[in-house]
Amino acid sequence: MKITIPDSLKKIPQPTALEIIERYQVDKSLRQQIAADQSPTELIRQWLEQDQLNDVVTFICHALPAREAIWWGCLCLRLIDDAAAETLTPDQQQALEAAEQWVRDPIEANRRIAEARAQKAELDNAAGWLAQSAFWSGGSITPIDGPSSPVPPYLYSHAVAGAICLAAVLPDGEAERVHRNYHRMITIGLDIADGGNGRQV
Repeated sequence: MKITIPDSLKKIPQPTALEIIERYQVDKSLRQQIAADQSPTELIRQWLEQDQLNDVVTFICHALPAREAIWWGCLCLRLIDDAAAETLTPDQQQALEAAEQWVRDPIEANRRIAEARAQKAELDNAAGWLAQSAFWSGGSITPIDGPSSPVPPYLYSHAVAGAICLAAVLPDGEAERVHRNYHRMITIGLDIADGGNGRQV
């Protein structure tokens, strides 16, 4: 499955890939391969050609705004759960629904609900990480009645990337299926990055 990438993506306006790479830690040897004037789409193409699918997912997660990134993660997990019935436990299903509710209505109450659902689902699964990413989308990470402590920038990106990579290996980790999952998920992510809703791919 060949992934088509446009020359520019509406939701990723940065002219160079390095502006996005600065948002997270990248292996030194990998960073040295990135040219100073290389665009985000050029880097995505390069990594896809090299089959560095985890790196592509992590890069796009750090390039997208929180709502778009978390929505991408939700669609990826729905893609797998719809294909393999009963992939999610009831707690994980509620965590996924909490993340989706925050995307639809990103108010503080929904962010706190996502926090509670993430704690219940735990963080050894994609749904738990998606709910956690909604909680990490902004605001304070301390209890409601405690002193305010802002969420570190792009912490949500780490959580979404983790969720998508966990979802990609479902339901059974079979190599060919995992590779196919990654390609379908990245195609969805690129549609969202270009202003689509991810549902039409």
